[in-house]
Amino acid sequence: MALMPATPLEYLDRLALHNELFGRSVEFLGLVQSRGGYSLVTSQIFLRGSKPTVDDIARLMAAYDFQKLRGENAYFRPNDRLAVFDAHARNYVLTDGVPVPFDVIPQHVSGRMEALLSLWN
Repeated sequence: MALMPATPLEYLDRLALHNELFGRSVEFLGLVQSRGGYSLVTSQIFLRGSKPTVDDIARLMAAYDFQKLRGENAYFRPNDRLAVFDAHARNYVLTDGVPVPFDVIPQHVSGRMEALLSLWN
């Protein structure tokens, strides 16, 4: 399964969802213009720690009522049709024994995507 590149609005929605789910750790700072167009500028808190295990991540996500999708670095919460993609150990930092996500991709899903994710539970 592969995600399509996000539009700027989708990217900002994902940042807002990340902050809603896991606490306000990402901030939108603005836009910068370069030769190639515009880029969104964000800031994240610096986290010092180590790499969590797959089980550490699974326990954290279960605490948020997410179910792991078979064979994927992704989780799905059917009650509000929310998925979290790219949920592998490189996108978490184990801080004080708690895995903290910093580069996962939360996204509301519907229609065909929701049906597909339900099959992978």
